[in-house]
Formats: sequence, C-alpha cells, structure tokens
Amino acid sequence: MAEVRLKQYLVTLRVRVSEDALLQHSSSSPLVIGNELARQIHDYVSSHQMAYYPALDFFINNVARHDGLDPDLIDATDSMSWLLCRLVRYELQSKLRQAFSALKFQTVQTIAYTMPAVRYSSKNALYELAQHYSPLSLKLDMVLSLVDKELDNDEVHGFIENALHKLLKDSFESIEISNIVTLAE
Repeated sequence: MAEVRLKQYLVTLRVRVSEDALLQHSSSSPLVIGNELARQIHDYVSSHQMAYYPALDFFINNVARHDGLDPDLIDATDSMSWLLCRLVRYELQSKLRQAFSALKFQTVQTIAYTMPAVRYSSKNALYELAQHYSPLSLKLDMVLSLVDKELDNDEVHGFIENALHKLLKDSFESIEISNIVTLAE
C-alpha cells in the first residue's frame, strides 16, 4: 500500500466580514464602534499633538482610562473582535475541510488592533480610521495540509489560491491572500 504524504503550506490571509453577518449575532454595530473609536482617537491625537494614529493596544496598555478612550468602547471592541474571530474561524474550518486534509490556525488578529496606515494630514482621515478600527477584518496565518500530488510549488500555490477564493467567496465581503509558503518537511 502506498504511503500517503501530506505537505503543509503557510497561508497569510486577510478577510473582511460584512456588517450584516456580524449583526446577525450581535446587537452592536461594528461600524458604529469604528466611527466612535476613530473620533475619540482623532481627538486624542489632536490634543496630544501626535504625528500618527496609534494602534488600539497603545490606548489599552499605555494610556490611563480617563485620558484615553471610553472603557465601554474598548469593551465593545473586544467583544466584537472575539465574535469576529470565532465566526471567521468557524467559517474557514467548515468551508475548507472539503479541499484540505487539515487546517491549523497560527495567528488570528483583528485588523482594528494593528497600526493604521492613515496619515494624520489626510483629508479623509476620519473615514479611513473608522474603516480601520471597525472590527470587521481579520488577518490570519494558517497551515493548510494537502496530500502530496507531486506538483511544483507554483501549481500547488495556484491550486490553494483558487480553492480559497472559490470556497470562501460567498462567505466574506473580501478575501486577500498575501502569502503562501511551502513548509519544510
């Protein structure tokens, strides 16, 4: 009997969930949270004459609660982020099992907690901040396993990319695959 060999691939993926999908599981709107976070962060940055918009962790870890963001807003963001992570992980596990032998999550991070790529001087800064801080997008690193089909890397990477887009297109508002790496055996 021939031995079945699995090959593993590290995939970095960014997905955005629609607001409606989250509203089915929560009474809070991620866009309202993002808009309020953007306003409060913009006010803080303006009053402290900062040259950039910091990540949310800056406010959570370094700024006294009375001087930074509304604690209830931070709690709402945490809750919505937890829900977002749970829903996306479930969706990925249920949809991808038909094409891949195994799926393991390495990192799952809500984009709202990362440093925004928004310039303070941008005329659309508040809108861009609200989009960034709305807990609707995740960045994931996951390891996918496939039965070794003895294809070259480009062919396998193309298969993975096509499978991800095909299987996930109806689940997410947007899907961006930024990296696929073949892991050493």
